[in-house]
Amino acid sequence: MKPKLELIPDLSLQKSFQFLKLETEGFPHQWHYHPEVELTYIIQGRGIRYVGDNISSFKEGDLVLLGENLPHSWVSQGEQVGKIQKALVFQFPILLTNFFPELRNLSEFMNQAKNGFHFPSPDNGLVKRMMEFEFLTSNRQLYLLFEILEILAISEKVRLSNIEIQTQNTISKELGRMEQVKKFLHEHYHEHLELDTMAMMMHMTPTYFCSWCKRTMGHTFITYLNKLRIEHAARWLIGTDKDVSEIAYEVGFQNVTHFNRVFKKEKKTNPQSFRAIFKNRN
Repeated sequence: MKPKLELIPDLSLQKSFQFLKLETEGFPHQWHYHPEVELTYIIQGRGIRYVGDNISSFKEGDLVLLGENLPHSWVSQGEQVGKIQKALVFQFPILLTNFFPELRNLSEFMNQAKNGFHFPSPDNGLVKRMMEFEFLTSNRQLYLLFEILEILAISEKVRLSNIEIQTQNTISKELGRMEQVKKFLHEHYHEHLELDTMAMMMHMTPTYFCSWCKRTMGHTFITYLNKLRIEHAARWLIGTDKDVSEIAYEVGFQNVTHFNRVFKKEKKTNPQSFRAIFKNRN
């Protein structure tokens, strides 16, 4: 299954940006891309976020800026705070900032965001303004959109994807089979998965499958699978009181020692400390 090109119908001579307040029973796995830049704020909902080759957990307060043609998907998963999942989505062409010489700094910021930015600690005042966006007139919304981007440009941010994605042709050619693998792993990450089996499913030799994964997904197959498992484990550690060993087996690790080693490599701390840090925050 190829990443789907999403067409943004409302962007025309009458409207230079699109704003959506999404309310749904769950964010489904829809691996897609579009030429518009996108800013997404999660009001309510938890799960796994895929951006290019990046795999991360998301929850309430998650704020991400995506550059043009960067494949992505937010997928609701696990125990939710409420039945309805909510998000604010801002979409606009990169030319919106390129058109004005006075916005040269924002134009540079949009180019820097081609691999995606995550904002770990969005300003409370900024969040308040985004929440009020829907109640403003169209011209006030445009002014505020520029102001939001100005604030984000100087805010703390973390780069998400390491894969350079430039054109829609590149996406269609390189990431079609990648989505098939990603979707399968998202649904079967907790099972015992063999490299030979995955290669056979993709009609590749194991050697070619390994090199293909590294080239298109940015990681070896095992590394990518472990990253996905660790993100699910992190959510279990934060949201439940289950033993670390129980969580390790539930997300697909066959050995607790190996789980602890991989977890520390990905999260820079051991599972017990990771759980304690988040419980102390609450």
